[in-house]
Amino acid sequence: MKKRIYTLLPALLLLAAACENINVLEDEQYIKQVYIVGASDVVWPFDIAYSSEPQEAYISIAASGSLLVDQDVTITVRHNDETIAWYNDKYLYDAPVRYRKLDPSKVAIPSYQATLEAGNVYTRLPFSILTSGLHCDSLYAVTFAIESVSRYEKNTVDTALILNLNLLNDYSGVYQLSATRYKLALDNATGEYVASPDVTYSPTRTLKAVDANTVRFFNEARAEARGGYATNEAYFAAVNSYCVTFTRASGNNFNVVPWGALAIHGGSCAYDPTTFTFTFWYDYQDGNTRYRVEGTLTK
Repeated sequence: MKKRIYTLLPALLLLAAACENINVLEDEQYIKQVYIVGASDVVWPFDIAYSSEPQEAYISIAASGSLLVDQDVTITVRHNDETIAWYNDKYLYDAPVRYRKLDPSKVAIPSYQATLEAGNVYTRLPFSILTSGLHCDSLYAVTFAIESVSRYEKNTVDTALILNLNLLNDYSGVYQLSATRYKLALDNATGEYVASPDVTYSPTRTLKAVDANTVRFFNEARAEARGGYATNEAYFAAVNSYCVTFTRASGNNFNVVPWGALAIHGGSCAYDPTTFTFTFWYDYQDGNTRYRVEGTLTK
């Protein structure tokens, strides 16, 4: 046994010396595959502004592996719209809104080919989308899948991407509300309303872009997420009954208008772009009671 061990020692020492001269990081350690960034999650959100002019958009395409590509790779993509129905049925069966294919007339794709140049991590396939007229309560989707690659191989597991358009404008986002609601009582002698403080509010409010110059939000502290309502129908009924909009009129002045059935009896709103703050008041009717809400919304 000792003799055998002594015989093996020189061979092992030679092998160890040879390994010391090999840098494994110089060689590719994985199968090199080309893939669309975000396809592993299927849905990839993309922020895009409401505008009357086409807005730039893109998808990113990359190659896996431990090394950068050493030659240019030409990638050809195509649409994969069947993914929308599959995703809706699997993940959005009881959702208030399901994904829908964006009208092709709203999308302009100059080329379905992109080049991942040697030495780069990723490339982009650019296109443009006309967002004017898109409804803020819809989920619009543009789908992509890799058709072919000139080198290496395409990923065959996470193959398709649903690009989810997150519609924004200069005023949309999450705000902190600081407001007081007043009860208004009509003084029959003067014909004027007398305000008495009723309750204060300080919840966060999501101001949702409706178009390039309008945002919508839930009145006061009403639940604004789908989870705050028993059914999808109840959620959209609340949107219709309780939502308020601010629409830019001129300069930094905004009109206060109900989204649906909320009875608003006047109001005013101004926006401070330096502090990202709306200062507002509006009167509304709830049954036989008239209220005034007065306060600020700060981004």
